[in-house]
Amino acid sequence: MALNRRKIVQLGTAAAVGAALPRIAGGATSQNNAFEAQFADTLDHLKAAFGKFGFAESKSLPIATGNADYNGGLRHDFDQGALPSDTYIIQPLARVADVDEKARPDILPLFHEVGCHPGGAVSGRDTTELMVRLLTEEFGLDPTRIAFVSVPQADNMRAVLDAMDLPFAEKVLLRDEAEALSARDASGFFFPDPLGEYYQVTMGVYYRVGDQDEPAPATYPPSANWTEIGEIIIVGEVAPLGISIGAERLTYALTGQYPTWDQRLDALFAQIDMGHAEPPGIAAFR
Repeated sequence: MALNRRKIVQLGTAAAVGAALPRIAGGATSQNNAFEAQFADTLDHLKAAFGKFGFAESKSLPIATGNADYNGGLRHDFDQGALPSDTYIIQPLARVADVDEKARPDILPLFHEVGCHPGGAVSGRDTTELMVRLLTEEFGLDPTRIAFVSVPQADNMRAVLDAMDLPFAEKVLLRDEAEALSARDASGFFFPDPLGEYYQVTMGVYYRVGDQDEPAPATYPPSANWTEIGEIIIVGEVAPLGISIGAERLTYALTGQYPTWDQRLDALFAQIDMGHAEPPGIAAFR
C-alpha cells in the first residue's frame, strides 16, 4: 500500500498508522557511538556558530504535541510561528510516515531540525548569505558540492548566488511550479501550516556526497549522490524569513556516517519517556 508522506501525516491517528504501515520486527541495536559523538560535535558547533552570528538559543518543545489527530501526536516540524526573531532552535522530531521509508539510510525515527529566524528587515539575500556562510565558513563544506532546488520564483536569487561564486545557472535546479505546489515537500514551497494554503518560497540546499562531479542535481528528486541538508526561505509573509538545517544530514555531509534506523529507536523512546504521555503514533515505531 503506497501512501505519500503528506497523506499519512495528515491521517495521523494510531488506527490509520497501524492499518497502513508494516510493523517493525526485532529489537533495536546499540547506539552508533561514532556517529553520535560526531553528531554531538555538530550540535556544539551549531550553537557556537549561531552565537557568533548573534542568535540566542530558544528552548525546544516536547516531541509529544498532545494533538493525536496530526502525525499521531508527534512533533513533525519546528513551530515557525513560535520561534522568536534573532533566535535559533534545535528541535527533536519524528514523522510517522518515515516508518514506511525506514530502509533509506537518510531516514531516521528521531532527527533534529535546526531553525533560525533573523530579526529586522530580512530578505532572501540575507537568509541565503546566512546559510552559505554557516555551511562554508563555519563548517567548511566544499562550495563546489553545494547546490539548490527551487521553483521559478527563485530567479530573484540569481545575482545573490552569482556574487557568492555559486552560479545560479549551474547550481540551481528549478522544478515545475505546479508540481512543487502539489507535492508540498518544501523544495520550492514551504507551508507553515501543513494543512493550510499559505506558503513561502524556498530553496532546498543539497550537498553532493557521491564521487561524480555534477554541479547540481539533474532531476527531482535528486539521485543518491545528493543529500538535502536544509532549506532557505527566500520569499514569505506567513512566518518570518529564515533557514532550517537537518542536524543529522549536516553530520552526514561532514563525515559520511549515519546511524541505522534501529540504532536511533532507543533515543526516540527516551524522548517520549521524559514525563510525557505516550502519543498514539509511537506505536508505529515499535
